[in-house]
Amino acid sequence: MPISSTPVNRRYLVPGEPSRRTGLAMLCVVLVAYFGFAYDNFFTVSNGLSILMNISAIAIAAVGAMFLVVSGNVDLSIGGQYALISVIVASFARDQGSVWVAVLAGLVAGLVLGLTNGILVKYMKISPLIVTLGTMAVFKGLAYLVSEGKSVFGFAEAFIFLGRARINNVPLPVIIATVIFVVGGFWLLRTAAGLRLFAIGGNQQAARLTGINVDWVVVRLYVLNGLLMGVVAVLTTARLGSGTPQIGTAFELDVLTAVILGGVGFAGGSGHPAGVFVGVATIGILGSGLIFAGLADWWQQIFKGLVLLLALGADQIAEHRRARAARDDPPAEAAEPVAAGTSPPPDAADEYGLGVPRTREPGEVVLATTGLARRFGPVFALRDGTFSVRAGEVVCVVGDNGAGKSTLIKLISGVYKPDAGRIELDGHPVEFGGPIDARRAGIETVHQDLAVCPNLGVAHNLILGDEPRRRMFGLIPVRDDAAAVARTRTRLASLGITLTDLNRSVGRLSGGQRQSVAIARAMKADIKLVILDEPTAALGVAQTRNVLRIARQAAENGAGVILISHDIRTVFAVADRVVVLRLGRVVYDDSVHQITHTRLLHLMAGLEDDSTTKTGK
Repeated sequence: MPISSTPVNRRYLVPGEPSRRTGLAMLCVVLVAYFGFAYDNFFTVSNGLSILMNISAIAIAAVGAMFLVVSGNVDLSIGGQYALISVIVASFARDQGSVWVAVLAGLVAGLVLGLTNGILVKYMKISPLIVTLGTMAVFKGLAYLVSEGKSVFGFAEAFIFLGRARINNVPLPVIIATVIFVVGGFWLLRTAAGLRLFAIGGNQQAARLTGINVDWVVVRLYVLNGLLMGVVAVLTTARLGSGTPQIGTAFELDVLTAVILGGVGFAGGSGHPAGVFVGVATIGILGSGLIFAGLADWWQQIFKGLVLLLALGADQIAEHRRARAARDDPPAEAAEPVAAGTSPPPDAADEYGLGVPRTREPGEVVLATTGLARRFGPVFALRDGTFSVRAGEVVCVVGDNGAGKSTLIKLISGVYKPDAGRIELDGHPVEFGGPIDARRAGIETVHQDLAVCPNLGVAHNLILGDEPRRRMFGLIPVRDDAAAVARTRTRLASLGITLTDLNRSVGRLSGGQRQSVAIARAMKADIKLVILDEPTAALGVAQTRNVLRIARQAAENGAGVILISHDIRTVFAVADRVVVLRLGRVVYDDSVHQITHTRLLHLMAGLEDDSTTKTGK
């Protein structure tokens, strides 16, 4: 079944698999119509402005919550932050008498509380649910401690003006909330940083391996969330004319309900600001309608809780439907053309018939490693990783399970730092602080688990970590999706890979297509070294042939290639040189033509003594 076409000139691709909640929007219209006909004063401008004022705090907080949930995190402490920041702001507004001092105190308090949550979540490796549940209680208790359990009031009129001012009869908090929501939604959908939130929520490890500093990004999200809660607390305290530790009760339930109801998947990686807006509007309309109906507060809480449960259930149903659709709609495999005028290489060992003749002689040494070692606790994963790779050369690294192959390539690609030894790139010693440093140096890696984000499309996966950018109106930096599509098409075509719909979620592609996307991402024009970790694992013969052809083509284009494999046939089909690892040491390093199938198997299995093993360059 062919994949549907996506226009080439499309300037903007929506990240993830978003839901704008069209059905929920229709429900909002029905609720408005019902309450409007049932209660005379519901269809009035004053009631509309009152609803907007009531949901302005939820809308501002929903921006921070949306960012967190999209990235696969959550903050349950915002109700406690709300109360603590409110009494802090009230105390400064009463004692200092300065509007700016009070506002600054609220914003700084929010930043500190958000930073506290971020550090606990990411650097202490504690679940965000547990962390923020605990800090919620701490913040709430501190609010009572700071205020001594009493409301704080007695503000200057200038401070109260912040919460009660109107511009053309529209409350100032509503205007501020609208600006924050629009800017936040635009940032999430149109910037490279917003795309990275979807990547982190879709596959955190994949995002990390592409060079994204996941820990730092998530900490900043919590800091931003705290800052937004500072804005909420300042505006609400000014509007009410007092700060109280009782404020913010069940606020986190309202915000989380609006976000989940708006289509942001609780597991992360999906969502759309338009849907969140509809979720916020639903909460406001429902709350106002229940008040008109004269129901007690506890009934409102019951309805909100039920709505949240229904939203979570709908989210699970939608996920099940997406998974079933992926099963029922198996994608076609990527085409595997052989360039016209070429024929399979004469090498008899080439059982796959790659169709890429070996015409290029190896050039200068691109990578040289000496004595690389890495241990995990008392276990040495790698003891002596010494070998080199030349430009235009395919070096196959083989060994039994636990030989140290993956550890070796993770040291080279910047995932781990070596405990001993050195890495030289183009004859110069290098030290990588992370995968992004290795990528900037010209090393691209296709990891065994592919490091792709299943919720993102082909184009977004291919440019992740190296997103093209442009300036909207010459001023606003945004992600350039048109350039991303053009780059993706060019790179796939240069490798003989055919994928039509570049916005199709990678999770809905076949194994061979996902492998092609991961490899295409690594084949940059200025690449020096390509590392392929078990690229043919779990692939069929046709898919394997395509992957090996791409690896061989990369070498013919001048890059050094390291290919890790368990399959002896692939080694003899594609390798120029073979390196054998056993128990964390390099025990063989020589031309593939100098070794037989049987001896290679013996070396991998440890059936040949080191004293009889040939090691050369």
